[in-house]
Amino acid sequence: MARLAARGHNQRVGIQRVADEASVSIATVSRVVSGRGPVNEATRLRVQRVADRLRYRPNASAQSLRTSKTMIMGVLIPDLANPVFVPFLRGVQQVAQAEGYSVLVVDAQRSDEVERRALDRLTEQQVDALVLAGSARDPGHIDELRRAGMAVIDGRDRATPSRSLVPALERPGSIAMCDALAALGHRNIGFVSRSTLADAGRRRWEAIRQRCRQLDLVTERITVNPEAGADSVGAGLDAFVRRGVDPVTALVCSTHGLAPALLGAMGAAGIRIPDGCSFVTYGDSDWALAYRPAISVVTMDLFGVASTMTHRLIAELRGEPPGPGRDPAPARFIRRDSVSDAPG
Repeated sequence: MARLAARGHNQRVGIQRVADEASVSIATVSRVVSGRGPVNEATRLRVQRVADRLRYRPNASAQSLRTSKTMIMGVLIPDLANPVFVPFLRGVQQVAQAEGYSVLVVDAQRSDEVERRALDRLTEQQVDALVLAGSARDPGHIDELRRAGMAVIDGRDRATPSRSLVPALERPGSIAMCDALAALGHRNIGFVSRSTLADAGRRRWEAIRQRCRQLDLVTERITVNPEAGADSVGAGLDAFVRRGVDPVTALVCSTHGLAPALLGAMGAAGIRIPDGCSFVTYGDSDWALAYRPAISVVTMDLFGVASTMTHRLIAELRGEPPGPGRDPAPARFIRRDSVSDAPG
C-alpha cells in the first residue's frame, strides 16, 4: 500500500513544480529532461537534482515542446483590460480558426510574474506557436521559447525587421498628430506615461520628439503613477498645464489603457478638455468615441496587423514562404472634440 501511495504521489508531480523548485522556466525543465537544447551546466544539474528528489517522470508527450503538433496557437495579451487588444485578438482568431488552429489566450496583466507563469502554461500545453500582441516584459523568456522550438511572431520583432509591422505602420500616425497640433498653434506638447516605458512607449516618445524638433516645438515627458490616485496624478498634470511660463497645451497619452486614469485625474484637477488643454491617446475604442468630449486618437488597423502576423506564422509552421499578402494601412490621426486651438 505504501508503494502504491508513493507511486500515486509521484504521478502527481508536474513539470510546473519542478520548474518552481529549481527556480527556472518550464522550457528549461523540458530541455533538461529531454536532453535537447542548450542549458547551462550548473542549471542542468540543479534541475536534475530537483527532478530526482521529486521523482519526476515526464510522460511521452511532455518530453519535448515539439514532439507533435497540437494545432493550438497561443496569444499573449499584455493587458486584457485595454480595449485596443480586442480587434487584435479577433484578427488572430479568425485566421487561426480558419486554418484549423485553436487559440489559447493568456493575459499578462502588466505583471512580470503573471507573464512568466502564463508563458509557462502555454509551454505545458505544448502550443505550436505564439503570437505576441505587444512587447513581452521579459524578452529573454521569449528567446528561450524560440530556442526550445516554439514558433513565435511579434509585430515589433527587432531581430527580424522584415517581420516588424507595427513600428513602421505606427510612425505616420505620430507624425500626422504632431503636424495637426502644430497647425492648431500648440507649441508645448506633453507626453504622459508611467515611469517605466515599454517598447511601444519608447517608440512613440522618440517619434514625437523627432517630429517636434523638425517643427520647432517643445516636448516634455510627464511621468505619472495611476495607483497613487486621481488627486496626485491631477496635481502632477496641473503643474505642467497651468504653470506661468510655457505651459503644456496638449497632452498625449502613451497608451490607451492609461487614458481613463488620466482623464479622471484631469477632471478632478479642474483641467477642462479641450479649452484648458487638448488631449490625444494612442489606440481607439468605443469608449474613446463615446466619451465627452470624444477623444482624439492615433490608431491603426490592429485587426489587419494580427491577421497578417498570423498568416505569416502559419506559413512558418508549414515550412512555406509567406504569401505576398498586403500590409495593413499605416496608422492615422483622428481628430475629435478633445483637440482644439491652443489656449490663448
